[in-house]
Amino acid sequence: MTGREQEQEGLERGLGTGLGKGLEQRFGQVSSLHFVGIGGVSMQALARWCRLEGFEVSGCDAGASTALEQLASEGVKTDGTHDPKHAQCADVFIHSMAVPYDHPELQAARAAGKPILKRIELLGELFKLRDALAVTGTHGKSTTSAMLTTLLLAVDPTSSAQLGAELPLIGGTMHHGEGRWLAAEVDESDPGFADLSSKIGVVLNIEDDHIAGEYDERRNYHASLEDLQRATQRFAMACETLVLCADWPGLEELLAQHPKRVTYGLQPGCDYRVTDLVLRPASSSFTLERPEREPLKVRLSVPGVHNALNASAAISSLESAGFDAEPALAALESFTGVGRRWQVWGELDGALIIDDYAHHPTEVRAMLEIAKATGRRVRAVLQPHRWVRTARHWPALAQAAALADEVLVLDIYAAGEKAIDGVSPALIVDRIVELGTAAAQHDSKSALDYLRGSTAPGDLVITLGAGDVWRIAAALVGD
Repeated sequence: MTGREQEQEGLERGLGTGLGKGLEQRFGQVSSLHFVGIGGVSMQALARWCRLEGFEVSGCDAGASTALEQLASEGVKTDGTHDPKHAQCADVFIHSMAVPYDHPELQAARAAGKPILKRIELLGELFKLRDALAVTGTHGKSTTSAMLTTLLLAVDPTSSAQLGAELPLIGGTMHHGEGRWLAAEVDESDPGFADLSSKIGVVLNIEDDHIAGEYDERRNYHASLEDLQRATQRFAMACETLVLCADWPGLEELLAQHPKRVTYGLQPGCDYRVTDLVLRPASSSFTLERPEREPLKVRLSVPGVHNALNASAAISSLESAGFDAEPALAALESFTGVGRRWQVWGELDGALIIDDYAHHPTEVRAMLEIAKATGRRVRAVLQPHRWVRTARHWPALAQAAALADEVLVLDIYAAGEKAIDGVSPALIVDRIVELGTAAAQHDSKSALDYLRGSTAPGDLVITLGAGDVWRIAAALVGD
């Protein structure tokens, strides 16, 4: 069924069932929803879902013109400005954690007595309607949930998905099926994720990220690592079956109280154990031992140990839901990644141009290790993401980036945060140079000009960061 056919079916079905019924039980008559900050990837996915459920959907975002144009073409009323007058346009307001409490539209909605939901709360409403396979963790959520979606649709085409990155198989970040199962990415940066209840909960890892620490900016942060750990425990205890990575230090101990745990990893004793792992520059293969069944021979079209573990998480989650993964392995082999995860843009003068969303030191290190394994000269364009993260992690970020042969460090992508005194890209550049790797600070234009004038056959240029650094990769190949 096409998206347009799904939309028409939703409009014909009306709001008396599904999500509409759930919201009406909470708030009374609900026919229209307004998304504040609709340009966010997960907000777009939810907006599209609600449109297909028959709601009149509107939204605003000041910094996402391309996303707004696409949503508008699909029938969503969009606005590139934030206006308190929008408080009159909908029955319920939805916002992400990136939108501050005192946002003028939210203030106007409160004054008008309109219900306001956080994005994670709306996702929770979907979890009440479907059996959710919910994937969370500091690293690998988007890829794992996309792999899980690929497997799930192969064994049950009526399943649904809510993802945090674009999956070509479903033409975006959302798939609205009529069946029982929902594969979903759950963002652990939002403390509200602890309140979700899922059929299968998947915890990939947990690390110091989205932690405010001594800094005041906490809109997208937990107060401490201990708070994040407690939230992860609550998320885990609220799911019927818990899937977790036994390789991740301390994770089994943190989640030891769950009565129905399924483990995966490389180490002996895992329920789903990776063996015979073969890594190649653009692919991998391994054997996955599993309980009470013959081992699986898994082939992937994406590189890295981390992707072998991501695939193992997806397979063990699928089988925890009662499916046999073997018939879906061909579909998994066809998986070539999601948007902004080791995304190959093309070539420039014989140099390979790649972009990746990596922004935490652990992720940057993993991507550069894969890049170095190609044997090419690795030239990294690093865009530090958020002031608080940079302030807390710049030494580790520099250490990871120094794996490259050359590093171009861009200005910090603020993502709405206020600057922090004493924090700058120069800190990272100086540390990288101290570690023996060539590095320099650039703005986007100077980085682009420099690379265009110096890129040579055999180079691998990789843009790294969760902001808009991907535009450099796109520009290098002429897109």
